[in-house]
Amino acid sequence: MATVLGDQAALGERLDLPADRVMITAEDRPGDSSLPAVADPTVDHVDGELARRRADVDAKHQQVINFLDEHGLEGVLLGRADSIAWFTSGGELGQTYASDGAAVFVYATRTTRAVLADNVQSARVFEEEVAGLGFQLKERPWYQDPSRIIAELTHNKAVASDIPWPELRFEADRLLALRRSLSPRERQILRALGRTLTLAIEATCRNFQPGETEADVAGHLAHRLIREGVVPVDLRVASDDRLARFRQPTFKAVEIRHRATITATGRRHGLCASATRTVSFGCVDADFRARHAVAAMVDATCIYFSRPGEPVSEVFRRARRIYEKLEHPHEWELDDQGFLIGYAAREGSLHPDSATILRPHSALCWSPSVGAARSEDTIVVDARGFEVVTEAQSWPKFEVSVKGFTIPRPGILER
Repeated sequence: MATVLGDQAALGERLDLPADRVMITAEDRPGDSSLPAVADPTVDHVDGELARRRADVDAKHQQVINFLDEHGLEGVLLGRADSIAWFTSGGELGQTYASDGAAVFVYATRTTRAVLADNVQSARVFEEEVAGLGFQLKERPWYQDPSRIIAELTHNKAVASDIPWPELRFEADRLLALRRSLSPRERQILRALGRTLTLAIEATCRNFQPGETEADVAGHLAHRLIREGVVPVDLRVASDDRLARFRQPTFKAVEIRHRATITATGRRHGLCASATRTVSFGCVDADFRARHAVAAMVDATCIYFSRPGEPVSEVFRRARRIYEKLEHPHEWELDDQGFLIGYAAREGSLHPDSATILRPHSALCWSPSVGAARSEDTIVVDARGFEVVTEAQSWPKFEVSVKGFTIPRPGILER
């Protein structure tokens, strides 16, 4: 059914890669700064990475132009932080650290793209976030209502918006659909984010001690993520059997005695990834191990059958069959089973009767749970199959066979 790969104690040891910035941050007490340097706005920005980002922005602008043509529109106004992060290919422009609302607006037509910012935000935005990406600036005093400049730009024009705005057409769902398929650059960013997130979760699991609280552990993990420029969008730490009682627990001042399950969603360069790991102090009891194996098998089944063009409802049907076959027929009713992920932590839920068809290069997380056990990673699906971007690193694994194909899933770290 499932076998543990290798010696768990050996797999739990830290990798000896001192030159790797991410691994340095994964240590319990990192001493070196790990954040990448801020670009110098006084230097010529014609470099390889900026050229790739500019090309990505140009491609997104073309998507918007196609959207305008298809719907008979003349412009698009973006006011959500995740929408603007998508259009700017990773600009960090939230109004606050992890807010949905943006600190600026972006207005795009067929021929131009502009950032609408107040005088407080404009310098930082154009030096640190969108330098060299072909944006114009429409600046206003910080005390002036932005509705004046938006009214001037959109007067007598058919304009769509991702936020409700007077006189504009609210098209949040259709605009959201533009970003469902990740570009090659976005896949690269998500891959790097997934590795960073995974190492941070696993390092946290290896280093906290019995008797620390869920909140303590969440703090350890947040520290590791923030040092790497990852925004901890969501942190969940469930001690012992709390996950069986509350399937979506927040962290509390509850001491961890025997076991903890940690789920984290992190955002960097606009994109989000999510993963779950479980650590046990001492041997895991047989009942929990069996439940974890069932969750891993449901997860592997969902991953295997998540293909471009596949209806979500069909993947869900196969997952329910595994629950039933392994004598847990009602567990899927007790918790969310998964979600699309991308520039928002939840781009959309995955339901048994969902009409959603999986697109090429789309990111998603299946997150089945059985009692207090959960299995979850972020994957990207494409014509070749799937890529697990949060694949377990220095961690015990299960081998799950689906239709003769072996899919490794994270096991339980025993300390």
